[in-house]
Amino acid sequence: MSSENDQNPFRRKVMTRQPGLIGAQWWNEGLSAMSDPVSRRKALQALAVFGGAVAVGGFALASTSGEDEYLELHDALQMQRERGWNFGATDDSLTFTGQTKVPLKPQDLNTLATELTPKQDALKPFSQATLFQSVASSSAGSLALTLRPIFTPEMNTAFKQGQALAALFAEQPEAARATAVLVDLPGPESIAFATALAERFEPVFTFDNWPHPVGVVPAHLTLAAATYYQPTLRELASRRTLPAPPVFVLDRQRLASYNDQEREFDNRYMARMPSAEQLRKLGIQHVLYVAPGGQGQTQELDDLNEDFVIWRTSGLDVKLVAAKDFQPDTTTPAVATGPGMTGTPDGGTPADAGSSAMATASTTPSRPDAGTDAGTSAVATASTPPRPSHWYYGGSRMAHDSFWFIYPWGRTHTSTGLVHGLPSSGILSAKNVPQVPPNVSKGYAYEPQRRTTMFSAIPRGATGAFRPFPSGFGKVAMRTSSNSRAILGPAFSSRSSWSRSSSYSSSGG
Repeated sequence: MSSENDQNPFRRKVMTRQPGLIGAQWWNEGLSAMSDPVSRRKALQALAVFGGAVAVGGFALASTSGEDEYLELHDALQMQRERGWNFGATDDSLTFTGQTKVPLKPQDLNTLATELTPKQDALKPFSQATLFQSVASSSAGSLALTLRPIFTPEMNTAFKQGQALAALFAEQPEAARATAVLVDLPGPESIAFATALAERFEPVFTFDNWPHPVGVVPAHLTLAAATYYQPTLRELASRRTLPAPPVFVLDRQRLASYNDQEREFDNRYMARMPSAEQLRKLGIQHVLYVAPGGQGQTQELDDLNEDFVIWRTSGLDVKLVAAKDFQPDTTTPAVATGPGMTGTPDGGTPADAGSSAMATASTTPSRPDAGTDAGTSAVATASTPPRPSHWYYGGSRMAHDSFWFIYPWGRTHTSTGLVHGLPSSGILSAKNVPQVPPNVSKGYAYEPQRRTTMFSAIPRGATGAFRPFPSGFGKVAMRTSSNSRAILGPAFSSRSSWSRSSSYSSSGG
């Protein structure tokens, strides 16, 4: 007796619901198995290996639906702009950790890209507003409705660490004017850290992708953090003296691992930095790279290696400092603070120096509409449990005072008997001069060294033009008709179509 499949060998595999494409694809499992020796997974693997070479001619897939098709690589961001930010996964949701109760004002989303663009014309060429433009795009649609501001403990910590660094530059304004800061932390934390510097440094955001429900880079969290800090950045921009040195804001997750072409969307991108000549024209002599710190977190990411090496060989002084080098002071008695109170037993510390726009008791920025919500309130109340009120380099005032001896970019006060020690790393030693704190990274001795990466073979243009992406990077495989050359849909599948046994979560926030 014939089986049901023998009686009706064709069955629907997927319903196409992309904009402008409505219909179903029908497959004959038996014939497909015989006539298609290369499975879709193998084809995707081949695309990953051959990259751009396959993108031209595609990778053929046999089909019994009456029309052969092949896989072709397309720019992932361009596909999102044409087909919608969540194309191929319209039934999936974004998950937001650290959601606040602060309402998101539509007018703020409309001005996000404009407000977060550098005010200085000299810095505008290096700004990437792609992520901020995603909510204003006509193809973004539901993204603006889905977005929620977030504020996490990690963002709070990063902001305090940024304030400690801002205080150091407040002590050395000449060094600040000659320094470009690069903050390379996870996106939300980078925004928080840079916001703390934004009264003296002008933020230059470099987020060059869009969110996607199955994207390997969680760009929606970076976007959500930007909406949280937008009012604070707006206030600080009005107080900033121009010209101001740049703080480049990077997302350390931009090079996230991309392993499963059938279940992941490649929204990776590479940071695009100014040339050494362009930095010099801005008056920059020093570059301070802020990395997370900890094991394996005190080296520049692969896409920055070429730039850093060229900067160093061109005479720019490139150093690294770990965000974890800035720690709360546990040696000073902590006090509870309330509205209008400084919470500083010694009458003021580096944690609040150079941050007059943050006229609040705590070290988190205030949101004018935050009210008293525990997740967003920047003002500590009288009932707040005592906690360290100061953040310092090395975790103490004494260690903090050693920074400009370890990073010799500012004017230091020398005294009789001062001798130079370890001149190659810029460390000064004397009985009355603070020594290197034992609990900080060795970023002061950092020198970028050329190494082989996937970006090594991509030269910068003679005029300082940005490097192009490597082959197959930031691409999406699209199923394309062999006859009409029309795009039929993406090769990846949405989370909602995966097996219930999948380890991926399909819940949204």
